[in-house]
Amino acid sequence: MLVHRLTYTSSTGKVIELDAAGAYVGTAPKLRSREWSYELSWRGAYGISRDAREATVDAHLSPEAADALREQADRDMADSSPGRLTFDGEWCQRAYLAKSDVSEVYGRRGIKTELTFLLLDGAWSREVTTGFYANEVSDGSALDFPHDYEYDYGGSGANRTITVAGLVPADCKLTIYGPATDPRVTVTQGEFSNTYSVKVAVPGGSRLVIDGSSHPKGIQLIGTYGEVEDRFADGVRGEGAGSGSYCFEPLRPGTSTVSWDGSFGFDITHYQEEGEPPWS
Repeated sequence: MLVHRLTYTSSTGKVIELDAAGAYVGTAPKLRSREWSYELSWRGAYGISRDAREATVDAHLSPEAADALREQADRDMADSSPGRLTFDGEWCQRAYLAKSDVSEVYGRRGIKTELTFLLLDGAWSREVTTGFYANEVSDGSALDFPHDYEYDYGGSGANRTITVAGLVPADCKLTIYGPATDPRVTVTQGEFSNTYSVKVAVPGGSRLVIDGSSHPKGIQLIGTYGEVEDRFADGVRGEGAGSGSYCFEPLRPGTSTVSWDGSFGFDITHYQEEGEPPWS
């Protein structure tokens, strides 16, 4: 039997478990369904896209779980700041919880209700992160940063390819670890190359985040102690997507080569997209 865990994370970061003590939504089949938008024409279809849609979920909630979910969901709706639904801690989609239609009240034990979610992205996505390493250290020793990162950045272990599964381009986020000056990263597949670059100095211990996956897109310089500086204006955009110098260019499916001057380490995080969370 398939068992899948569902959570709702509010825009403030509060996580509400929907398959845990006090909350049960079962397999949530309508959430896990998929739908394309389209218009029919004579022997064809046009305007094909994955649009935002509504989906309902039958839920059994304890009083405590119902109150916690209502407080977070109503705050998100009132602030126009979507939360995030996550299956199995992996597949995510931005969402609002717009409605709770209560059908049964079990005294002080809880309620049975139909929850209506607004699924905003039209598809589910998961993060896949690939680390690329500074190769300026010839003896293979690791670079020492003043605080911990997910990877140890060191000499000869450079990963110079990236693979995007699936059939559609993937939005991506580059995280560049300082020190670096006017960093440039080029990704090439076949005859197409794109250079991601920002005109900014990244001090040691800081990181530059070029996020083409966020809504809206953004570029931030994050200091050693977490201070954030908006550097959106410093991103090189060329003539937009497909121009070869667009700092928010999605990655193409398949395997691409990655090149840079080797003086800094960085991560590329891309977002694999599926119409519904995989069943297996």
